[in-house]
This record gives sequence, C-alpha cells and structure tokens, in this order.
Amino acid sequence: MQDRAANPYLGGDVRRSYHGMRGKRLMRLQPAEGPADAAATMVHETFRSMALSETYPCVVARSAMRRGDYRFGCYPRLGTEDAAAAVACDLWEFVAEFPIRPDRYASFVAAFDGPCTATEQGFEDLLWRQLQLLHELDVRHSRWDAEVGTDPTEYGFSFSFAERAFFIVGMHPGASRWARRTAWPTLIFNSHAQFDLLRDAGVMPRMQQTVRMRDRRVQGSENPSLRQFDAKRPETVMYSGRLVEDDWTCPFRPTDQATESSTQQAEEGLV
Repeated sequence: MQDRAANPYLGGDVRRSYHGMRGKRLMRLQPAEGPADAAATMVHETFRSMALSETYPCVVARSAMRRGDYRFGCYPRLGTEDAAAAVACDLWEFVAEFPIRPDRYASFVAAFDGPCTATEQGFEDLLWRQLQLLHELDVRHSRWDAEVGTDPTEYGFSFSFAERAFFIVGMHPGASRWARRTAWPTLIFNSHAQFDLLRDAGVMPRMQQTVRMRDRRVQGSENPSLRQFDAKRPETVMYSGRLVEDDWTCPFRPTDQATESSTQQAEEGLV
C-alpha cells in the first residue's frame, strides 16, 4: 500500500473532488472530510440511481455501489490538462486507499463538466486524450504495472496509473448502448487485478453471462463490442463504448519512459 502522505499530485490549483459514501450520505473525504460539493452531489445522485437500478446490466458495479466501495469525483472538462491534474491527484488517493483484496471490488468514478458531445467518435477522441494526459503525468512518478502490457494494440494491455492496471469504462450522453449512457461524460477506473481474482475464483464466466443477459433485456441485443474482445482483440476496443472498426488502431501512445520501465522490470526479474 502506498504512503498516502506522499501523494505527488498535491499542491497548486488542483481541483480535488474526492468523495465517498458515509452511511447514506455522500461526503467529501479529501483533503479534509466534510459536506459534499453541491455539484458532486447532483451528478452523483444521477449516476448512483442508474447504477442501482434493478435493470442495470453490470451486477458487479451495482454491488460496489450498494457497499459504498467506490470513490466519486467531478472534474473540469474531459480531455483537458486541468482535469488530468485533478483526476491524477484523486486516482492516486484511490489506489492508496483501496489495496487489491479478493473480498472487495472497488472502482473510481470520474465525472466531467462536459463537453456533452452527441457523437460516440467525439467522446472517444476526448477519452483517449484524457488518458494520454494522465499517463504523461504518471510516468514522472510511477512505473507501468508489471502485470500488464504497454502496447495498446495488443491483447494483454491495460491502462496503468500509480503502478496499478485499470480497465476503463467510458460513459456519456451520446452512447448508443443504454448501459453506457450518462448525463455527464464519465470514466470508471476498474482495477484489472480484480477481474483476475474473479477469473481465478471461477466466477467470471457466470458473471459475464449474467451481464450479457441483463444487457439484452434492457436493449434487446447484446453489446456487439463484446465479440471483438472475445476474439482476443486488445481491451482498448471496449473503453469508449463505441463499436470500433475492424482496422481501428488505439490512439494512445505510452511514452518511452513507460516502455523503458517495463523493460527494466523484466531485467530485474519483476515480470
């Protein structure tokens, strides 16, 4: 577990928005515990009501919401440096607060103050711009998670921040899939290792069947993007929620520092 006092992103004019549930109330948890921001409360209530709906497909997310095993924040516009600085600070806090445990599934939910693009392509472009900016901050302080690959065009890649791999779920007002449609642009950071634990426990196949069945009930069809992931394409095809083309190439580019750190870990026997 990281030393929480050593958060390298503290300071400056960072607009922190680190919130969590205390009983039945959303509270600001950092930098000091207190009442939730008004905007965060409004956006959170909208998101939480959808995730806790009896018909919402992702049963794992519903479970985390019910238990309060998540952190929530509202940030400047998606795809901006201001948003990257704020998310980096709070996502680092999340990694420090929630070490990977087999008995707890936790997620970090980041909602953004626009832009509410009506197109899936527009949202996808902003998502990858945001992740690129986060990555460029991350490589100043952390290595790439040694358990996943650094090449976003290959199966086995996962986005890494603070030495933890994340599967990203993008949600926005213009999403064609109802399970991905939210009032504000939103990125959910799910720890990759948690999925590995579910897989090792033999739970993953049953969970996937349940999610797909519920998705069909809501929208009348299964998410076609799942077939691409089933075909061993990189998980990046799933991040934005858009059904990408067969020749689509992920625009994310890890810096040389990330690639070098992955090679160095291999040489040190860490991989």
